[in-house]
Amino acid sequence: MRRLFYLLLLFIYHFASAQEIDQRLIIFGDAGEINTKQSFLIEKANGLQIPTKTRAFFIGDNIYPDGLGLTSPGKEETAEILKSQFEGFRKLNVPVYFLAGNHDWDKSGKKGLAKVEAQANYLNNYGDSGLQFLPKKAGTLGPEVLTLNDQTVAILYDSEFWLFPYHNRDVEPEKEAFIQKIKEILEANKDKTVLMISHHPMVSYGDHSLIYGWKDHIFPLTDIKSSLYIPLPGIGSLYPLLRSHVIKFAEDLKHPIYQDMIKRVTTVCEDHPKVVFISGHDHGLQYIEKDNIRQVVSGSGSKQSDIHKREPLKYGYNKQGFSIIDILDNNQLRLTFYIDNPKDSLTKSYETIIDFNVTK
Repeated sequence: MRRLFYLLLLFIYHFASAQEIDQRLIIFGDAGEINTKQSFLIEKANGLQIPTKTRAFFIGDNIYPDGLGLTSPGKEETAEILKSQFEGFRKLNVPVYFLAGNHDWDKSGKKGLAKVEAQANYLNNYGDSGLQFLPKKAGTLGPEVLTLNDQTVAILYDSEFWLFPYHNRDVEPEKEAFIQKIKEILEANKDKTVLMISHHPMVSYGDHSLIYGWKDHIFPLTDIKSSLYIPLPGIGSLYPLLRSHVIKFAEDLKHPIYQDMIKRVTTVCEDHPKVVFISGHDHGLQYIEKDNIRQVVSGSGSKQSDIHKREPLKYGYNKQGFSIIDILDNNQLRLTFYIDNPKDSLTKSYETIIDFNVTK
C-alpha cells in the first residue's frame, strides 16, 4: 500500500511538472558540423519537445567551416548539415528558427553576404512556415520579434552584420536605426520578459574572451585539436600575446567593434527589468550574471572549447551540449543545460530559475 502511495505521489509530481510549462525553447548554437555527438544531442532534443508548446532555435554557425556552398557539389553537401538540424524537429511539427553566425557569413569572408542569403533562400524554398531564417531579410541586422506568450517576447537579430568587415557601404546608419528599433520594442514590451537572441554574446568566458589559462601557455596546440598535449612552454605564450595585442579579430569580445556592439546593445536594454541574452559563438555552455546582465551561452552543438572560471559564471561546461528555456505558467524562466556525459547518455547538468531580482 505504501509503495502504491509513493507511486501515486510520483505520478502527481511529474504531471504537475509537465503542466507548469507554458512554452519550451530548445536552443542549439554552433551545431554546423555533423558528428556523433551532434547527431546524438539533436536526436535526444527531439525527444524533449512538448507538443504545441515547443520551438527550436539554431543560433548561428549552422554550417562549418564557411557557410552554405554557392555551387555544386558543395551546395548540396553543406545543405545536408542544415537538414541534420531541422528535419527531426519538423517531423514532430516543432517550429524551427535559424540565425546566422560568422561561419555562415563565409567565416567573415568576402562571400559572406552571398552565403547568408543562400542559406536563407535554401530554407525558404521549402515553403514551410514552420521553418524560418531570421531576420527575414537575410544579411541585415533585423530585429525580428517573436511573441512567445502574453508575457514573453523574443528579439532576434544578426549580430555578425555588426562585425562583418566587407560591407560595401557605411552601415553606421543601419546600426543606429537598429538600436532605435530595439528601444521602441522594449518600450512597447516594458512589462514583459524579453529574450535577446543572437549569435554573439554580450559576456562570455570562452575562447573569444581572450582569457588564457596555464594550459594555453604550456599546451597551445590543444586550441587546434583537444588531444594535442605537446608541451611548448615559452612558444605557447606567443599566441595569446599576439592574439590579444597584435593580431586582432572582430569576433573576439575585446575587439573595438565588438565592444561597441556590446556597449550599445546592453545600454539600450539596461533600463528594462527583465532581459536575458541568449547566444552561442563560444563552444561551451555558460550561464552568467554580471552587472545586471543575464547571459546564456549555448554554443556547443557540434564543437567544444575551454571555458574559464570567473566569479560571474554561475555554470560553465567545456564540451558539447544544448540548452532549454522553459517559460512557466507563472512566467518565470527555467534554464536547463543538457550534456552527453557519460557517453551516449543525455544528462541534465544544470538547472535554475532565472532571478531578475538579483544584481551581480
